[in-house]
Amino acid sequence: MGLVQQLGRLTHPALHAALLLVIGIFFIYRRRYGAGASAIALGVLWLALCSAPTFATWLQNGLERRYAQRDASGYPKVDAIVVLGGGKLSNDPDWDSDNPDMQATRLGFGLQLFQDGRAGTLLLSGADQALKMAHRLQQAGVPDAALIIEGASRNTHQNALYSIAIMRQRKLRNVLLVTSGIHMPRAEASFAREGVTVIPAPAPDEYQGPSSSWWPRRSALTLSARCLREYLGMWVYRVRGWV
Repeated sequence: MGLVQQLGRLTHPALHAALLLVIGIFFIYRRRYGAGASAIALGVLWLALCSAPTFATWLQNGLERRYAQRDASGYPKVDAIVVLGGGKLSNDPDWDSDNPDMQATRLGFGLQLFQDGRAGTLLLSGADQALKMAHRLQQAGVPDAALIIEGASRNTHQNALYSIAIMRQRKLRNVLLVTSGIHMPRAEASFAREGVTVIPAPAPDEYQGPSSSWWPRRSALTLSARCLREYLGMWVYRVRGWV
């Protein structure tokens, strides 16, 4: 597991709130009631803030504002479509490419681009999901000859490094890069760091819920956690010189 994945487990607001609760209880046990109450209150407020759709979508917009959603037909024709693993995959063995829930995934949007004729080749990158993605696409009628599997990468940096090596070997000069909008800043920067310019093609985000409510929702909390992980990931990549 990579550093970002390990640190990513620490970015969930629920964990922050739990830690502050433990700290608060410790202070109260030591009869430092003011500090204890402050720590507990801070944890509750942070959890409530991250559960609010308004705050969660604000974090999301900070990552996605450069990547407007477009229909598949709105992209230019290129040599290949690169789909990065890490998104949601259906466990249904009879994957239905016409299912709207599947179209709103990285793989589903990559398939839409392929079916719309944006490219005749799909490069699937990611050790944990490349083979699974290929199987889903075969079920959807994509021929084996159109699929390239990069199954060695275990993080976004390696996605870029290994995919670009394949692109150069096969003389694929221009590609559409498919990942989530939240993940796109780090993904695009990783490819640019290796000297390749790609056309971002963000998949529709899986978040379903209001964007301007302060009433707590679990889905908003999940979105906040994903965004915080990406902000941390971008910082780690800058420190390591990967972007």
